[in-house]
This record gives sequence, C-alpha cells and structure tokens, in this order.
Amino acid sequence: MSTYIPALIWALSAVACLVIAKRRFVKTTGFRAALVAVLGPIAIPFVLAAKPATYKEA
Repeated sequence: MSTYIPALIWALSAVACLVIAKRRFVKTTGFRAALVAVLGPIAIPFVLAAKPATYKEA
C-alpha cells in the first residue's frame, strides 16, 4: 500500500495543475503537459508562474 502513495501524490498534483491552469486561463501545451508529468508536485509553482492567455475582444 505504501508504494502507491507517491503515485497518488503525483496524480493528484497533475489534477491540481490542470485545475489551476483552467482557472487562470493558461493555455495547455505539450511542453507544459510534459513538465507536469516529469516534475509532478514541483510543477505547481510553474503553473502559478505561467502567464494567462489574453483574449482579444472582437
């Protein structure tokens, strides 16, 4: 059971990164997805530091 805890933390941090990115309107790219997959919980500050996408009004 204790061997699954790091994987659970890794998966929950990926979900947290996705939620934070959606709320801040950060565009998801392949590079950012790979960053979250590789860094896991350490990637949350990178998502918070990412600049939100700007949308031009028509």
